[in-house]
Amino acid sequence: MTSTNRKDTKRYSLPEAIQAAISEHLYGAFNNSDNLIGSLDRWTHQRITAENFAKVMLVLESSDPSEACYGDLIREIDSEAESGVFLAQQSSKPEHLQNVIGEPGVSGQLYQEMPTIAPTLFSEEAARSLDDLDPVWANLQARHDRAHLDASVSEIIMGFLMDDAVVVHDMANVIRALTYTYHEDVIRRRCDLPVLLQDKETRDLRTMVTELSERSGSYEDRVSEIRRKADTRYRIPLS
Repeated sequence: MTSTNRKDTKRYSLPEAIQAAISEHLYGAFNNSDNLIGSLDRWTHQRITAENFAKVMLVLESSDPSEACYGDLIREIDSEAESGVFLAQQSSKPEHLQNVIGEPGVSGQLYQEMPTIAPTLFSEEAARSLDDLDPVWANLQARHDRAHLDASVSEIIMGFLMDDAVVVHDMANVIRALTYTYHEDVIRRRCDLPVLLQDKETRDLRTMVTELSERSGSYEDRVSEIRRKADTRYRIPLS
């Protein structure tokens, strides 16, 4: 994650400082060959940039920027966890996936159950798949990588708002621990797989995740709002 540089806020306005940090962060992501984001075309990179800059403006225009950004962070990490829980395994390179494997409810082995899971949760992709289920895995990887990138941008924004990137990173890790554990538990129960949590643990977990969901609001509504803002305020030229 890109660290908040306090000198930037003295040299630039807050929106300029945040956008400069995000630009640097996105440049690194777009030139990283270890994830699918780096392999996307230039237009898609420009669109991702436009939408994340639009998110900055929406956060700063809100009546409570910290709360608005926290809502974005919750939604994006939850979206990341929905697909990331299948990618979390001992051989995973990303640090955030390695970290969640240490949680009691995250096995790091859910990927092994994909032949059982895919027909229930990913029926369309599974129907187009051979034994390797490549369309399922490609879709999961793409969704995870985009959600994780958006979440990392929200971490940067929150780091500026709180003036403490370390605290924000710890906050994001707590949300990941809850959401990855929650999604693995839901998947195991829906697909009749052995569960890792006791019933009381599941009830407590669902209560905490519900509170986060109620605080953050609709992911789809927020994505639509960001895209509308990007369309009207941040048209990135193609050349």
